Amino acid sequence: MKHIFGPVPSRRLGFSLGVDLTPYKTCTLDCTYCQLGRTTNLTLKREMRVLPEEVLKEIESKSKEEFDCLTLAGSGEPTLHAGLDEIILGAKEFTDKPIVLLTNGTLFYDPEVRREVHDADIIMPSLDAATQSTFLKINRPHPDLRIDKVIEGLVALRKEFDGQMWLEVMLVKGCNDHELKHIAAAVKRIEPDRIQLNTVVRPPTDPVKPLSPVEMDDALCYFQNAEVIANWERNSSTGSDVQIYNLLFHRPCTLEDMTRLTKLHRNEVLKYLEVMERDGLLIRQRHGEKIYFKASEKPIK
Repeated sequence: MKHIFGPVPSRRLGFSLGVDLTPYKTCTLDCTYCQLGRTTNLTLKREMRVLPEEVLKEIESKSKEEFDCLTLAGSGEPTLHAGLDEIILGAKEFTDKPIVLLTNGTLFYDPEVRREVHDADIIMPSLDAATQSTFLKINRPHPDLRIDKVIEGLVALRKEFDGQMWLEVMLVKGCNDHELKHIAAAVKRIEPDRIQLNTVVRPPTDPVKPLSPVEMDDALCYFQNAEVIANWERNSSTGSDVQIYNLLFHRPCTLEDMTRLTKLHRNEVLKYLEVMERDGLLIRQRHGEKIYFKASEKPIK
């Protein structure tokens, strides 16, 4: 499959069938915590980046599999693909599962973007900052992006969008945890249906640090009816995690190595790395600019 990956476990969505709409690391941001690596194409230019008929054909071919939702996400920012409405409406011809848009939320100041996403069932944007200085520090945006414009776009989206909006706030130690009060004030203006606090879990490229569980609980006090995103529980093997573990048991690998050798989508590999590392099955080591993973002595079940 060229555009579809999974289904993969999601801490927020159950089992998600992913749809990748943008080339690798084509994004409006270059976030310090991004597990996919540094952005190589930092842009605000929207264009048709995939052929809708190709994507819809792949969705149709996977539509009979067991999954909880169809998620537009992938290796970059999905709203940089012009023509999201064609993908969303086309997908609804093949599945009655919720269509979810996982986005960094930066382009909703554009009325055309808001129009194109109108028929999604759930939109899951992020908001990690309330001041431009913190926005620059944690998200490293395109030079023409300003956080006040991003917030206004999210406010406008909430007013126009009939579906559910679940807003994620990613907290990174020393980057944005000092302005929780201001972020909470911005979130209150947006009025999302759900507020979900997160911290660094998946292996990031930059050596940024997560908040502790106690610090995450303390952060909840700033928001009304917020929740901390829970861990996904691996109740049994899916086969892909065994494949990855067996590969790492024989030699350390980078994310790129694992993607190439397993022939799994990089997002799929990352999902399993997250759970396996948390369960003590993997060890992460940095050598120069690269992060390597190797299997621990604990056997996978």
